[in-house]
Amino acid sequence: MTDRFVSGIVYFEQEGRQNLSQVLNTVKKHFRKREDIRSCKIVVFTAVGEGPALAYNKLKEYGPKIIAVTFPPGFSIKRKGDDGKEIETPVILSDQLRQFFAGVGVTVLSSRLPFEGFEGADSINHQMKLIKDVLSLFGGGFSLCVQSVLQACDMGAVEIGEKVVVITGDCAALVTASNTARFLSADGGLSINEILCKPRNLSVTRRTAKQPITLTAKLFPEKTEIKLLPPI
Repeated sequence: MTDRFVSGIVYFEQEGRQNLSQVLNTVKKHFRKREDIRSCKIVVFTAVGEGPALAYNKLKEYGPKIIAVTFPPGFSIKRKGDDGKEIETPVILSDQLRQFFAGVGVTVLSSRLPFEGFEGADSINHQMKLIKDVLSLFGGGFSLCVQSVLQACDMGAVEIGEKVVVITGDCAALVTASNTARFLSADGGLSINEILCKPRNLSVTRRTAKQPITLTAKLFPEKTEIKLLPPI
């Protein structure tokens, strides 16, 4: 048995769900080459159902068990419009897609994500935000990867200690699952075993750095030549 394993990571230039097709191509490439992960369940975080539907079509030749994790009913995303006013957009998984998923055996889990805050629980919310911010160092989608696996484990679709492939719109990873209560534990906690693909530049999670501050005036006088007096 070798003491190392070599597997390349695919990097995308930007964050965002426009990478979804390439993410699925990357996962399919690993399934084609690696027998050890073909039996793994695939956990897909999705807002409107696109990811699990495309994953089923792309990977159905391997007969994977796909678990779609989505937002709870009534969830909406708030964004600022061009005029600066806040726009609230409902996130809905259509009945047609739910029927399709039921017909092809895709499990749909719709509930509050593990790191979402509680109204009035400022201390806990601060801790949850800290965890999300740390995971977002790998990209905004990476926090959703981890939360999706925790959610699937919490709801009994995945066992603690089971290896799964988890997918979002711009990243994929091989993860040893755990539930929310134990995911930081040394005994049965969650492990990120392999990163299969991710964004190289955090174009959404991180704003472009401002230009460095430069001096507007000279703080020191021009260097002048020092003339030495002849020896006496």
